[in-house]
Amino acid sequence: MNKKEQIINSLRIWFTKTNIITYDKEIGLRWREKELRKLRNGSEKEVYIVSFKTESDIEYNEQGEIIDLLEGMYCFAYFDAETLELLYIHKKIGYIEVDGSY
Repeated sequence: MNKKEQIINSLRIWFTKTNIITYDKEIGLRWREKELRKLRNGSEKEVYIVSFKTESDIEYNEQGEIIDLLEGMYCFAYFDAETLELLYIHKKIGYIEVDGSY
């Protein structure tokens, strides 16, 4: 299994295990090549980033018309390039830790 497959598989397992957020399977998980990034703690590290969009929440009335729409948001999962471990997930309104806490 190559690095890309390992990271994608690891993130899918994390989604299932934590059940904190879900991703839009139609859009999928988008893997980026390794890059040097400044992390939220101020350090610089080589990371792999996987971007994804959370699922949208749509409510319909009895006639099938949309009555409520909560559009999914784009998120970015940061993985350590050396260990391939998930560091955290960055989203528009903050961060999700590996243990699922905010």
